Amino acid sequence: MLLIGSLVMLQIGCESSGNSYYMNQTGNDSNPGTRARPFRTLQKINSIRLMPGDRIYLKGKEFFAGTLSLAINGTADKPILITSYENENGNAVIDGGNQDAIILRGKYFQLKDVNVKGAGRKTGNTTNGITLSGATNAVVEGIKTEGFQRSGIEINSCKNISLKNVYAVNNGFCGIYITGSPNDRSKNIIVKDCKAENNPGDPTNLENHSGNGILAGLSDSVFIDHCVATNNGWDMPRVGNGPVGIWAYESSAVTIQYCISYRNKTSKGAKDGGGFDLDGGVTNSVIQYCLSYENEGAGYGLFQYWGASLWHHDTVRYCVSINDATTTEGSGGIFVWNGVNDSLQLADCAVYNNVVYSTYAPAIQFEPMSANKNFLFTNNIFIGKGSVVHGPSSGEKFIGNVWWKAGEEITFRDHKDLVEWSAATGQERLNGRMAGQQIDPNLKGPFVTTISDPYQLHSLTGYTLLKGSPLNNLTTDLPDFKLPNSPQDFFDNPVSANSVPGIYQAK
Repeated sequence: MLLIGSLVMLQIGCESSGNSYYMNQTGNDSNPGTRARPFRTLQKINSIRLMPGDRIYLKGKEFFAGTLSLAINGTADKPILITSYENENGNAVIDGGNQDAIILRGKYFQLKDVNVKGAGRKTGNTTNGITLSGATNAVVEGIKTEGFQRSGIEINSCKNISLKNVYAVNNGFCGIYITGSPNDRSKNIIVKDCKAENNPGDPTNLENHSGNGILAGLSDSVFIDHCVATNNGWDMPRVGNGPVGIWAYESSAVTIQYCISYRNKTSKGAKDGGGFDLDGGVTNSVIQYCLSYENEGAGYGLFQYWGASLWHHDTVRYCVSINDATTTEGSGGIFVWNGVNDSLQLADCAVYNNVVYSTYAPAIQFEPMSANKNFLFTNNIFIGKGSVVHGPSSGEKFIGNVWWKAGEEITFRDHKDLVEWSAATGQERLNGRMAGQQIDPNLKGPFVTTISDPYQLHSLTGYTLLKGSPLNNLTTDLPDFKLPNSPQDFFDNPVSANSVPGIYQAK
């Protein structure tokens, strides 16, 4: 086992003394299933009682129709393996048609290098591509899942699951969906190096959001790392609450880091369509070292909806939002909304050392119903135009931030400048003195980007400080605000307790 934060990443052993079963299109189910005399159908595999150490091999580049549905009972040292062979030119494909392609239950197994395909979210399929139900101690790796009306892959009430290098594309409700029930939440889930692209929406879902990229709900200890969500949500068949690229609801201890969520959408006239979101009932969670850009909705949403559990102790730090909220009315680079209008429902949030750049919308947007308690915005750089912070004041505090214009004069909730806003609202003051600055931070530029690979985030050097930047001498003592010191900045430089504003700390 490899410990990552509060998560245990599964390292399944590779010992195997079990049977090997082979499948290809020229096989026969009356064969013994050897490589020389393989099986032909998934129904034959479904009928086998698998034992610890057994292996299932599907021939690469070939299509196998139907649903692979197995109850698996491997062991830590003898996991059961499902994979392709002779797949140098492409993985085997399970074609679920109008049904699920793979349904797996049980424990200690690996599903690797097998793709799945459905008939299409609008052309007959009504299911998930891959469903793990009540599974424990499993690895899913090297998978492409496409053409399913629900989710490309759904992890339901599972424990100790690792998803790696999953590509979820052209599905309906969601690309990658982690969920559970109030009494049986998913726990210890790792999603790494995955991509959710062009999952437009579920045409049959007329009551709630659809078209999400990566979503964790009713889950504990979820780690989403170096993942991408893009061009999702554009065909949600309703107007109302909408999808988001990467987000969580009713979950605790969620970490989203080193991810990129860009150009996600929502249906015309609908809400959301943003990059990242900590939504209703999320607690003790963090978004860090992430990049959001050119989403129709907010770059980073901090939301609480009616009926959700309490939302509290969440963090957004060392993140970047670039020209988000392109079309969704009433949105912003960072967006705070409370559908309950009770500040105790949305409380204790730290937003620090981020950069928001926008020529479209406010850097910070508060909905009219945005009651919150103990929201702290500190050490951020906000570059915008027009009303750079917009909406009613309700519980939040701004201290030690840097504000600057992007192309035209900025205002603060209809006040002309920072000093006037501070005098009227009491913001940006510490011990009776102005703590914020309305100055040019002297960032290197350019501010726009087309980065789509999380392993290239370090190339976002436009948000580093030029030599002689006034920010090098402008520091905030984070421990004074009881904020944990981040392990490193956006570019992996060490961070001191006396942190300068923005995502870059080296002087």
